Amino acid sequence: MTFATTYCYGDRKILDLKTLLDAIRFIIVNSILAFIFLFLTVEEFDWAIFSSRDGITDKVVDETSWNIKTLI
Repeated sequence: MTFATTYCYGDRKILDLKTLLDAIRFIIVNSILAFIFLFLTVEEFDWAIFSSRDGITDKVVDETSWNIKTLI
């Protein structure tokens, strides 16, 4: 390996603006998705508790893509 083919890491910025914006965007998008999934999970548990407490025997068929049972 000659001097012409080596790469000096001191010349490269580790934390530049593009990397910082990509990291912030990644955190924001995943936080929104986590909040949506948490809401769906809480709603599913809430319905299970509500229906068992009041003795509701209705069968609810939920064929939407947001159904927690189809996501898991």
